[in-house]
Amino acid sequence: MKILLCFLLLVPAARCQDAREETITRTLRFSVSGTERSLLVDNIQGSIMVTSHEGETVEMTAIRRTRAKSEIKFQEAAEDVVLDIQEQRSRIEIVVDAPWRDRWNGRYSRGERYYGYEVSFDFELKVPKTLNLYLHTVNDGDIKVRDVNGEFEIKNVNGNVTMTGISGAGHASSVNGSLQIGFRVNPADECTFRTVNGSVEVFFQDPLAAELLLKTFNGKAYTDFDVTAAPRTIPTIKEKRGKKIYRGGDAYIVRTGGGGPQLAFDTLNGSIRILKHQ
Repeated sequence: MKILLCFLLLVPAARCQDAREETITRTLRFSVSGTERSLLVDNIQGSIMVTSHEGETVEMTAIRRTRAKSEIKFQEAAEDVVLDIQEQRSRIEIVVDAPWRDRWNGRYSRGERYYGYEVSFDFELKVPKTLNLYLHTVNDGDIKVRDVNGEFEIKNVNGNVTMTGISGAGHASSVNGSLQIGFRVNPADECTFRTVNGSVEVFFQDPLAAELLLKTFNGKAYTDFDVTAAPRTIPTIKEKRGKKIYRGGDAYIVRTGGGGPQLAFDTLNGSIRILKHQ
């Protein structure tokens, strides 16, 4: 019994230590100007927040948090998990590099438990107003973008995606999270808004001219805009509080205005709301 009690007392001390936190700041620069400039942030664990400013630089603040089982594991985390920052002529790339993952695809070879430590990064970035964005994170964080003009590819796995005051076209997705997107200027090219477990809510300027491809299995699709049938057959429309409601099931297409770029909205477990920007 005495041996068992000693063992139990030793376990908490061996399991973990307090988290350590570090703030990393950098000013990053492009060597060209114009609409070809791009920013890529490839995170693993943590959030990404991007807002525009009047300058031409990318102002990065990253909060790094590390938890480990021992002092040796803290040292290994510092050596293994690094920020790989590349400043190219028209591209800035910020990548959280770690031994257990592939860049951008987020595939894991061995989990963090195998290595004995956990590291997360929360990014805040101030960027030029016109910039193409490629943002990716996996766990424990949302992605937020505000007042940026340009193409976008936003990928989250376990978290939400929020974009407000944007102008441009692209793709936004999550697996376990909701999407809320607000356009300052309606997209002139194809867009995709997709999640598996969550709602999709997108605000457009009135009038909107587009082909709307809608797909939800356990949910409904709502729109503020007047629509007509596109070449494909659509389900029965019902009215509820002034909004048009389409039953879930297979994908279907409706047209608003005189038609235009295809805007695809897709969720498995959630509703779709296509609303007029107020």
